[in-house]
Amino acid sequence: MATVNISPKSSALLIQDMQNDIVKSDRPVVPMGGIDLIANSLKLLNKAREVGMPVIYVQVIRRSDGKDAPRPALGASSAVGGPSLVEGTTGADVVSELAPQAGDLVVSKHTTSPFNTTDIEVYLRRLGIDTLLLTGYSTTGVVEGSLRDARDKDYDCVVVRDCCAAGTLQEQDTCMDIVFPRMAWVADADEVIAAIQG
Repeated sequence: MATVNISPKSSALLIQDMQNDIVKSDRPVVPMGGIDLIANSLKLLNKAREVGMPVIYVQVIRRSDGKDAPRPALGASSAVGGPSLVEGTTGADVVSELAPQAGDLVVSKHTTSPFNTTDIEVYLRRLGIDTLLLTGYSTTGVVEGSLRDARDKDYDCVVVRDCCAAGTLQEQDTCMDIVFPRMAWVADADEVIAAIQG
C-alpha cells in the first residue's frame, strides 16, 4: 500500500454522534466499549487540535415529540421507549471528554449521514477541505453513511478503526475489513496520527 500523508490544512476530523444518549447509554459499543472509544477519539482529537486541523462535530438532534425521528425499516417492529437525543437535553450533548471548543464547527442532523440535512458542505468548501477523518458511533450508521456520501462527492476519506464502534462485532468487522477499504484508508488512531504532517 502507498504511504498516506495527511495535511492538516486540507483535512478535517469528524467526531460523529459521540453523544451521551448513544455512547454512555446501555446500548452495546463494540468492540472496545464506550470508555476506550472515547479515549481513542480523544487522542486523535488532541492531535488534530495540536496541528490546527479543523474539527467538525456531527450530532443527532430530535424533537421532543419525535416527529423528526426516522420511521422503522420496512418489516421491522416499531421503536419502543421514550425519545432520546432531544435538543437541549444532556442526552443529546457530545460526551464531555470530547466536547467542542470555541472555533469548532457543530452540525446537527436528522438523518444518518450529515451530508443530507446539514450545512456541512458549506464549511468543507470554505475551509478548502479535500480529506475527511471519520470517527463515531455507529460504524454501520453515521460512519458508513458519511463515508459513502463523501466518496460520491470525491472527498478522500480515512476511517479511524479504533475511533468507531458498532452494535455487534460482525457489523464492525464486515465494514472495517471488507466494505470500507474499497472507499477509504482504514487505520488505527496511532497510524493516523503518525500520518498527519506537522
